[in-house]
Amino acid sequence: MSWGLEIGSETIRLCRAELRRGRLQLHRRAEVAVPSGLIQPSLKDGNVGDAGTLSGLLRDLCRSGGCRGWVRVALPDPVFTLRAIATDELPAGRQEAQRFLRWQARDLLPFPAEEARLDFLPAAAGPDGRLRVICLMARDRVLKEYERVLADAGLRAAVLDARSISLAQAASASLLRGTTGLLAAGGTRTTFLVVQEGRPRFWRILPEGRDPLREVADSLTFCRESEGVGPVDAVVVGGFGLQSAEVASALTEWLTVPVTTLDLCATLSADGHPDDLIHWGPAIGAAIRSC
Repeated sequence: MSWGLEIGSETIRLCRAELRRGRLQLHRRAEVAVPSGLIQPSLKDGNVGDAGTLSGLLRDLCRSGGCRGWVRVALPDPVFTLRAIATDELPAGRQEAQRFLRWQARDLLPFPAEEARLDFLPAAAGPDGRLRVICLMARDRVLKEYERVLADAGLRAAVLDARSISLAQAASASLLRGTTGLLAAGGTRTTFLVVQEGRPRFWRILPEGRDPLREVADSLTFCRESEGVGPVDAVVVGGFGLQSAEVASALTEWLTVPVTTLDLCATLSADGHPDDLIHWGPAIGAAIRSC
């Protein structure tokens, strides 16, 4: 059983969880509010305004939850970029492949490619016969900033992942077949993630202050025309609290596919209220993912 930790700009959540025969076992959980402005997620700039304050929050949270040592961490989506890289071939060795993919991504990053920390999924053939490699990238010094804060709190990061991908991990049982769009709200940010056969394929962090319905429709068009991903079979909405059903209903009028609200209680065969459990989705997903 592992610890999952979500570090957000508004709340930090910690839980200990595992999946046993398809059923969630959630044993401990604790959360704490984050002071305004302490964490300002960014792909290229420093994120933490006061490392000592954040370490103190984590230390107190872990003390109350009984956590120490290794944790699997979900960080805000803007810390990362998710891109599909097309290539004719990929080196067989993982380190060589990472170096090759960093070089291929050099024009996609707002910082030098050699400063990128990159993880990738096994390559799959695209419609044109070329390989498509899904890469999750972040600036190394930004991730090290979080790792130092964790270390000061007595923790070590086994995994650093993006919030929406961790949420998709928690909801993976409902995302294994076909192509599904996951519209995930987290605090003031909303991400639209397209999952194809259980694999993250495309995402877009929606601009604040814009019409989310139009942004989702535009994202689907871009994903289909520019990324080579076929039309989605369904859209799942989560994290909007009492407004989730309203958002799903409005999207149904815009799109020609089924739109439902995410119910982690049903997906994970877990007890509790769906609106409560979904807030814990990223921390749960981080805890139950295989490293």
